[in-house]
Amino acid sequence: MDTLILGLSLWTWACLAILAAGLGALSWIDLRTGFLPFSIQIPLAVAGAIVAVIGSPAGIGWRLALIGAGLNGIVFAGVRWGVSKWKGREAMGEGDIWLVVVGGLWVGPWSLPYIMAIGGAGTLLGALIASAIVRRPLWRGEMPLGPGLAFGIFGCFVAGILRISWLPLAGP
Repeated sequence: MDTLILGLSLWTWACLAILAAGLGALSWIDLRTGFLPFSIQIPLAVAGAIVAVIGSPAGIGWRLALIGAGLNGIVFAGVRWGVSKWKGREAMGEGDIWLVVVGGLWVGPWSLPYIMAIGGAGTLLGALIASAIVRRPLWRGEMPLGPGLAFGIFGCFVAGILRISWLPLAGP
């Protein structure tokens, strides 16, 4: 029988801790440097795949994890290409694309609209709050998208664990 802590199994807590640590480290590094290093993304992707195979507490099986990774990557690469063409310059880094691929392994394909919405809104809100605190604009031009995407991925994973009805990670 699973040991429960605050109603969640040790496995669920371990998954939450791994995902939070990886996404937290990526967010911090992206804020400081503007890069999302593969040295953290690759182990987080491997962990997401292992969690999907063993049994994700968010209800994502290995098939949905693979579909999520592939679909998320294709959609986000398309968004990057389209926005770059529209702006006439690079719109986002490849690390952002790989981050949503990693997210797909953890939360599947159905969460991508939520990740994108939370990622965009979270990035803008974070920049506004940080700029208000220091009383000057912090970014001129591009803002790091990684922390917003990370928040969206983590939020979707938690929603999956809690079985939030309007976000069925395992599909409609």
